[in-house]
Amino acid sequence: MQRIAILLLSCLAVVSLLVGPSTAAITDVPKGGTVFVGEQGLNITAAGIAPGGQIARFGAGGSIQTDAPSDVVVVSDPASFFVIPGTFGTATGAWYTWPGRELAFIVKDPSLQVRVINTRTGREPGSGFVSGDPLGFRIETNLYSMAQRPGVNGAPITVHVRDPTGAEFTSLTGPGGATTSLVDIPVNSSVFETGPVWTTDTAHYRVGTYEVWADCNANRIRDNYEQVGKTTTRSQTGSVQVGEPSGPSITGAASVSPTATAPTTTNQTTVSAGTMTTGTIGTTPAETGTVSTTSTPERSTTTTELPATTPSPGFGVLSLTLLGLAAVGFALLRRS
Repeated sequence: MQRIAILLLSCLAVVSLLVGPSTAAITDVPKGGTVFVGEQGLNITAAGIAPGGQIARFGAGGSIQTDAPSDVVVVSDPASFFVIPGTFGTATGAWYTWPGRELAFIVKDPSLQVRVINTRTGREPGSGFVSGDPLGFRIETNLYSMAQRPGVNGAPITVHVRDPTGAEFTSLTGPGGATTSLVDIPVNSSVFETGPVWTTDTAHYRVGTYEVWADCNANRIRDNYEQVGKTTTRSQTGSVQVGEPSGPSITGAASVSPTATAPTTTNQTTVSAGTMTTGTIGTTPAETGTVSTTSTPERSTTTTELPATTPSPGFGVLSLTLLGLAAVGFALLRRS
């Protein structure tokens, strides 16, 4: 009998393990719980809503017990309720049973962001390169309220990491070789830290740009309500540069390479009638010669000659010339 009792207790324990998790699901919403725009297939029967029953919303500042509702919605199947974006997207807040006026659930617009954090520095890597530094993810969301549902550890959020070839990782290797799954991370707080899950050493990861984003598709919320910053961060999170740059970085202050010193130059301004011309003269001495300046159109071009270097005629040569002319004149007079 004792053996039979032990066997029966063992069977009950196994059955409870098999049945227990299936009795609660992420679709089961407790009375007064939080639901999100876009969720589908929710079970809201815990709020006491029967098939074909009604729920109502009241205006801000009004009396729930005495005022007429501002919105009324018929629930055809409370065991498979759809928070339709077209109906509830602009009607967030508390919804009550009608006409019972008891809180049924609270509708929220989802929000989701993910940041890459260098866990060595505690900061985002930004546009800089990382090589070997451990990285983690900081998830900021209001979807964590799903953890308030029975048997739910947190909102299942998936972080996507895509390498330069287009391959997408479902897990990453962290410090010590530990592997962490990126799929359906159970997020149970408004700011959730994964800790170091990604060692960016080039032995495990190729050099290049990695795309990073996150999304949540619990109860088909992303399929029904795909909005950046709400159910996905695609095209919003950014990228991570893994490895060392192949050339000098162009970010930050520009560097100047050493160059030879250029010859010192001076500016010379030559002024002529009506015009000004500026030129550059090197350090070599200027050659002797003619310097020309251009005048205005009304005046012709003038040329200034530098002083001649040829010696002028002396007095002795002039005297001999005069004596020769006198002799020629005297000879002509005698012949006449």
